[in-house]
Amino acid sequence: MITSQAIKRMDVVIIDDSQRIRSLMAALLRDLGCYSVRPFESVNEACVDIENARPSLVLCDWLMEGAGGSVFLDRIRCHTDEHIARTPVIIVTGHGSRDILVEAMQKGATQFLVKPVVPHELLKKMGFAHNDDREIVRRNGRMIYLKSKPVAKPKSIVKTPVILDATKPSSQRQKPVSTAQADADVWEL
Repeated sequence: MITSQAIKRMDVVIIDDSQRIRSLMAALLRDLGCYSVRPFESVNEACVDIENARPSLVLCDWLMEGAGGSVFLDRIRCHTDEHIARTPVIIVTGHGSRDILVEAMQKGATQFLVKPVVPHELLKKMGFAHNDDREIVRRNGRMIYLKSKPVAKPKSIVKTPVILDATKPSSQRQKPVSTAQADADVWEL
């Protein structure tokens, strides 16, 4: 999750060709406490602004008239300024298909959010972007996320099955048996 202190330091760019969506997203982000919210109608306008002042996070619509989220990710992830190229980007779309999700992630999206935007889900995605510890590196001129290292699973405790022998004293009652022997004993019952 993300703390309210982290949100208060966030400068968020919104890119969406719908005035209504831009206004709603901006109002939601301001209500959440973001110190700066910069809405843009087009990818071109947003890219010019981002070059002047890199935001903490970008929320970009995937399907827009003209250039959409795919073009934005191409421009931002291939930017020559490493700082700008590493900007976290959450792709927002009303068309939550698996194909769009896969393409967006392959192009370097940090997260993916389906409209209508629910405040709780937006906070989760913002928290992920804020706390994202995946390595991002430049390959063939483009910044890409490396797969996160799998978290080591704690070793499970495997208990050796035992068979109780009631004819012996309690100190000698339990004796370890193999799993095969335990299974054979169950089948014999």
